Amino acid sequence: MNRSRRVGQTGLRAALSAVFALVALIAVACGSANPLGGGEVSGDLKSIVVGSADFPESKIIGEIYAQALEANGFTVGRQFGIGSRETYIPAVQDHSIDLIPEYTGNLLQYFDPDTEVTTPDGVLLELFRKLPGDLSILNPSPAEDKDTVAVTSETAQRWNLTTIGDLAEHSAEVKFGGPSEFINRAEGLPGLKANYGLDIPRSNFVAISDGGGPATVRALTDGTVTAANIFSTSPAIEENDLVVLEDPKNNFLAANVIPLVSSQKKSDELKTVLDAVSAELTTEDLIRLNTEASGNSGINPDEAAANWVREHGFDQPLQP
Repeated sequence: MNRSRRVGQTGLRAALSAVFALVALIAVACGSANPLGGGEVSGDLKSIVVGSADFPESKIIGEIYAQALEANGFTVGRQFGIGSRETYIPAVQDHSIDLIPEYTGNLLQYFDPDTEVTTPDGVLLELFRKLPGDLSILNPSPAEDKDTVAVTSETAQRWNLTTIGDLAEHSAEVKFGGPSEFINRAEGLPGLKANYGLDIPRSNFVAISDGGGPATVRALTDGTVTAANIFSTSPAIEENDLVVLEDPKNNFLAANVIPLVSSQKKSDELKTVLDAVSAELTTEDLIRLNTEASGNSGINPDEAAANWVREHGFDQPLQP
């Protein structure tokens, strides 16, 4: 090969490399799903930006994380109320935020919509397998906010209901309320039929798109529906004397609270603090905190979080 041809090919390779690099930069800039605009990762592992989704429970847990970290010498920024998973997960990946509270089953479904595991251990193991390398999870909490099937106490007494399976023999009489996607979701009507024999005719399904909120609760208490899909930490369960039917076959995915953190910001000290917080947080705590933040007491999520942090001693540095 003569010198001029070799130089020409070298120049061509350099030009192509430059083009590919430019295309990659444009793709990253245009393809980001994060409206926060991205950020630069700080080399200071004790400088953390905590985020939350746009609902009170996520804000409360995010604030608990933030306050506990501050008490242990971290410099903490806050970016709460970001929105859906499709927005805040890219925000962790591009360093707009460093840390956000998540739920094991929901996070797994984000990365693997077709997952079939439902038990706490199975979900956690699969989540470790599916999580991309730039994201890390810490120890899960026993606190859980998951889908349930709830009925009124009157219905539970009349039909002697304890588990979802107890409802099966009344399938023809049950009107079921839940979000429209519950009709086809694997753990929705198909799962209830497969796991428990609870066969709800589509004509008896009432679509209520408020995520188990006030409209769903009202439909349940006024008799419009017999059973409904309500999240386990909803204050409405206790306030309206609702009965959550047991799910012994784990039809619904485990949904334990778990910190999701940028892998570049994960440190032993961060893990020590947040693992301690997670170990203390319970489902009963979440119900109480949600009640405080949504009731007539006028407590903001940050105040509710501060009360919990103080009660559990996380307003002081952890003792070695």
